[in-house]
Amino acid sequence: MRVWVLILALFAVPAVKADVTIRFIANEGVYITNGETAVLIDALAWNSYDGRYALASDEARVAMIAGDPVYENVVALLFTHIHGDHFDPEGAAEYLLAQSDGTVAASPQITNAMLNGQIELSPQDIQRIFPVELTADAPGPWHHPIFDFIEGAWIFHREGVDNITWHVELDGISILHLGDTQPQIADFSVWDDTEFDVILYPYWFAQMPPGQAFLESRPESRAIAFHIPAIATPLTIRAGLGDREYFFQEGQEVVIETP
Repeated sequence: MRVWVLILALFAVPAVKADVTIRFIANEGVYITNGETAVLIDALAWNSYDGRYALASDEARVAMIAGDPVYENVVALLFTHIHGDHFDPEGAAEYLLAQSDGTVAASPQITNAMLNGQIELSPQDIQRIFPVELTADAPGPWHHPIFDFIEGAWIFHREGVDNITWHVELDGISILHLGDTQPQIADFSVWDDTEFDVILYPYWFAQMPPGQAFLESRPESRAIAFHIPAIATPLTIRAGLGDREYFFQEGQEVVIETP
């Protein structure tokens, strides 16, 4: 009888709840995972612009492309815009070659750069590249054709540069990655009907009234700054951000409890 009680008790134990982790890589690069499914945003970049912006370490870059720890289970490589501190065409192509189930989604500026890059991709690889064809007049949201927890929307960064902001929702945790949005010009209305648990924003939002106003309009969201210049120090970061939360060191993580 005691044996059966023990067996029933084991079956009654609920599954362990996996929380959502955001791991910082460099500049605006992040790895978002619930332990089973993950995405990378702006994670593979190549140009530090003479050391102004940090790039991923060689070890992190190799692991992200191969899907090795701690960057397992990546189903989508997402990019905000074509600047070299956010996007590397060769790195994105290498990811597709290494991970047969992986996908890439980004503006046509980026996807065309991949197709015209130095690494040749097969027709099967190219089928896993999804151009996000959005503009100021048609900002989206755009829905990923395979993964319904991913959507993107166009918000202004710089004239002639398409900036796709990304919304990822895993296990009820809603995260917005703003790329290099310029708040003094940006139209945020594309996300008016979406609630966010976390907003990842470029540090200059905290120094510009329109950026501050956007963050204050979402008081329920945990706001985390990034894109902080590599030469910054704790003193200069605090001078610019005050007590605001930020990402700066590779490997920093925040864990968000799922509902």
